Amino acid sequence: MQARPAACSVFALMCGACVQSSAPTFSEPMTFGEREVSAQTLNEGRDLYFKYCVSCHGETGAGDGPAARNLKFPPRDFRTAAFSFVPEGTLPSHEALVERIRSGVPERGMPPWTGMREDDLSALADFIKTFSPRWKAAGS
Repeated sequence: MQARPAACSVFALMCGACVQSSAPTFSEPMTFGEREVSAQTLNEGRDLYFKYCVSCHGETGAGDGPAARNLKFPPRDFRTAAFSFVPEGTLPSHEALVERIRSGVPERGMPPWTGMREDDLSALADFIKTFSPRWKAAGS
């Protein structure tokens, strides 16, 4: 019985490696609210997402990754940019999104990423914002 979680983790990492080739490559910066994010940062965030997050959240951020079916609660669909830790209809601050990634939501199956460097957490949060036009509209 102990082999199943390990097998799921290996499967998830293999799936992440397979779909990374179809990930977008950024050549221009993007603006989210008041933050202009460089293409390099977005590409770093993309690489982290496809290494650590795609197995649950899916290639398009829809929460439909191959490991999602093994979870009791569905992963967040980043395309809606709806988050339970802020008032309905609002977007979290960049810092709040980084903190949510860092602390995770263990009771819902998302592990904490406490060992990840601060700049990597920030890049990952910036890449997650690319899934929903709501983040871009927030800067208008």
